[in-house]
Amino acid sequence: MQLVLSWPIRILVLGLLLFSLFVDGAGYIYRITNHYPLTGSVPGLPPNFNGWQLYVHKGLDLAGGTQLELQLSKFPAGRDRATVQQQTIDVITNRVNALGVNEPVVEPAGANHDRILVQLAGVSTTQAYNVIGRTAQLITTRWAPDPSVTGGPYPGYRPEITNLKSDMLTGANASLDSTGTQWVVNLTFNSQGAAAFSQLSTAAYSALSTCTAAQATTCPQNHLTEWLDLSQTDINNWNTDVGQVYRPVAQGGKLLTDPVIQQPITGGQAVISGSFTQQSAKDLATLLNSGSLPVAINVIQSTDVGATLGLTSIQQSLAAGLLGLIIVIVFMIAFYRLPGLLASLALIFYAGVALAVFKIVPVTLTLAGIAGFILSVGMAVDANVLIFERFKEELRAGRTIGAGVEAAVRRAWPAIRDSNTSTLITSVILIFAGSGSVKGFAVTLAIGVLTSLVSSIIVTHNLLAIVLNFGWARSDSLLGVHRGRIA
Repeated sequence: MQLVLSWPIRILVLGLLLFSLFVDGAGYIYRITNHYPLTGSVPGLPPNFNGWQLYVHKGLDLAGGTQLELQLSKFPAGRDRATVQQQTIDVITNRVNALGVNEPVVEPAGANHDRILVQLAGVSTTQAYNVIGRTAQLITTRWAPDPSVTGGPYPGYRPEITNLKSDMLTGANASLDSTGTQWVVNLTFNSQGAAAFSQLSTAAYSALSTCTAAQATTCPQNHLTEWLDLSQTDINNWNTDVGQVYRPVAQGGKLLTDPVIQQPITGGQAVISGSFTQQSAKDLATLLNSGSLPVAINVIQSTDVGATLGLTSIQQSLAAGLLGLIIVIVFMIAFYRLPGLLASLALIFYAGVALAVFKIVPVTLTLAGIAGFILSVGMAVDANVLIFERFKEELRAGRTIGAGVEAAVRRAWPAIRDSNTSTLITSVILIFAGSGSVKGFAVTLAIGVLTSLVSSIIVTHNLLAIVLNFGWARSDSLLGVHRGRIA
């Protein structure tokens, strides 16, 4: 009897194989050619879609990163401290998520609801605080005459806060400008903000007619200035603090941009330009999108965390995992002969597909995540064992090889389905109820279990169907069974 293969199944298996080969191999030639590390994000790594790259993301315990303990102060009067603390956590979480950090830890600390613990993998302490710690109030000012001002960029003028408020902002994103050479931050305001910005820009444009030709580019009334976290205290102390305030944010000041208004802006959109890098533009957009912090934040402890395992320990862990895989393969081949060899090939296929999915999602691999992946490997082997034991029973009962394969898969499926479903249910609960390393364990376990189902049911089944169509593969010695004898 010939084992019949379904063409859709063949295409699916081939597609998954090509998918895993492409994803797992993407960029390695580029890395080697350009002398980049074989792991982690590197400049221009293909495929590169708007900064998104395919590589294995490591968690804090494998890659190191930053741990911050934040002290909250200046709580709003009359507000519940626990509620304010949770609101602050939500804002910080939004900012961290926009950074692309995987499996971040942002959790409450302190008996008085006045502290927050933050752990970020692969992020420096400076970058973490620049994004997390700023209150991020976008302030728009115009320059108002004030004879008492003797210094600053415009002697005789002081910034005046306008009615264009930060909460009128509906979106911010970083992009290259129309020339494709400078990074800018694009702002979008709601209808109320659009009306206010239109009024302000029209007034600033009209003020140009009152300036002399020599003042055409330095006329204060023709400017609208954007600041980050400018306070009324800063304005009141303008003469003494101007050197600290009127500086770009990247240099420790509060100035974002101070452009000349060349025409009225009526569409509710504006652009912040300046000496932005790609990262600083994205960081500013992240700050503005995530909202402002309801309290003041101070870092009371910051630590650049090294990988807790260390390079040697990671290498030892990988060596141990590889040794375990080899032992499993040797056992499967020795005990199940040809089917065991095919199952080992399916197991390698499974590992490749699972790794590809980890890169696509992406999943952050921590010690707990690796443990979940290894556990799913054991479940994939267990599914193959169930199929092969049923296959042996069918052959000993006198069935033909073709009928035995089909019956073995059919009989093993309920046990495989039930055990994997129960594991998936547990994983889903942990994903939604857990956090940090527990969630990472559950994610890798769930992906591994789903992939192992494809590996054991589809790949192993079809490998058996392909190989057992050859006469040489049907001998009892290769199948590891003596037909005609009931176990």
